[in-house]
Amino acid sequence: MRFLLSSLTTGTRLALLFLLLLTGLILAGAVITLVGTMVTEDTEGTVTMIYAGTVVQSLLAIAAPALLLALFTERDPLGYLCLRGDDKMGRMILFTLAIFLFSYPIASLLSRWNEQMVLPEAFRDLETTMRTMEDAAMETTALILSVDTIGGLLLNLLVVALLAAVTEELFFRGVLQQLLREWFRSGHAAVWVAAAIFSLIHFQFYGFLPRMLLGALLGYLFLYSRNLWIPILFHFTNNATVILLHYFWSDATWFRELDELPLTLPYLIAALTGALVTLLLFHLFPAGRSAGKGEANKLSDNI
Repeated sequence: MRFLLSSLTTGTRLALLFLLLLTGLILAGAVITLVGTMVTEDTEGTVTMIYAGTVVQSLLAIAAPALLLALFTERDPLGYLCLRGDDKMGRMILFTLAIFLFSYPIASLLSRWNEQMVLPEAFRDLETTMRTMEDAAMETTALILSVDTIGGLLLNLLVVALLAAVTEELFFRGVLQQLLREWFRSGHAAVWVAAAIFSLIHFQFYGFLPRMLLGALLGYLFLYSRNLWIPILFHFTNNATVILLHYFWSDATWFRELDELPLTLPYLIAALTGALVTLLLFHLFPAGRSAGKGEANKLSDNI
């Protein structure tokens, strides 16, 4: 089977990837429905369903398609996915954490702008629908972040931070971005198209811009490091930071007021400075050496 599938064109592999995604979503829906018959219809049961749904969808709809495509189309799946170590890993980790810190202000600014977007009157019904979906997503997020036990914190770090980071990076950067790069013959185009799909697939319009920026940062980290563990680290750090802030400081006044900070000139300057430092860090980023088939081209091909 590997011999037959390895000869598929890039476009066919992309189509196969999304077909596997659709199949995984159908299977995940069936499993989640089955789990739903076993839990109670109270707050505890709702939380159980949220975690079960997250785990099942992450494994069947996100991770499985990426792993299956790599397994059956590549002679060296781990090499293709760039999951091996690198002698520059220590330096790349430091740069990754610095990029996370300095990119936060611009991501926060985009989030504020995105939340305040108002569609034209002709799209009022669509806006109402998107607002309703956004509110429902926020309620779900608030419910799982409202844990007050160490066990709940560890579960969130495992499921919401680590599992999401690993599975989503396998799909969006490890496979999708590499296929898009082969198709467009441009690293930049692959990064931004994958980032847009990454944001769209979350179905949260009022978080689209900051999530697309996150996808682009993850994409460029993968493009320059040529090691999937680097965007996984960034993704995990991003998710884990939100979880830890909510766990330790959700009742603090300063934390509640973060989302209400006015868009003052100092705020804009901080965001612009952070963006410029982020660009500089990417310019100085130590390029990785380990590369699979999808990342084996010269670094100049990334441009």
